[in-house]
Amino acid sequence: MHCPDCNSQDLIKCGFKAGHQRYMCRDCGRYCTDRPAKFSPEIKAQAVEMYMNGVGIRAIGRVLHASPAGVLNWIRKDHAAMQQRLAQAQPVAASEPDIIEMDEIYTCVQKKAVGR
Repeated sequence: MHCPDCNSQDLIKCGFKAGHQRYMCRDCGRYCTDRPAKFSPEIKAQAVEMYMNGVGIRAIGRVLHASPAGVLNWIRKDHAAMQQRLAQAQPVAASEPDIIEMDEIYTCVQKKAVGR
């Protein structure tokens, strides 16, 4: 067993909470229990994918039987992890500039003369 915050294995028993053994991390002082996670990483990834496909947070919660606040936390954590991965990624050096082609649409609007 390891600390969910700092991944240290220096845990000591510290009573019970809701029928599960409670532990305290000697390194960071955080408390945790030996209770398994309620939602698997696959369910959390499914929630993020549903959000990216335009499903609302409350609808995701109803489908996955999770609270909307929990779903929002999963999305925010995934966003933070993605931002960290993008910050660590090496930029690709481009030798030539990209060519961008733009089109414009012109619309002619003519007013109708009133009273003539």
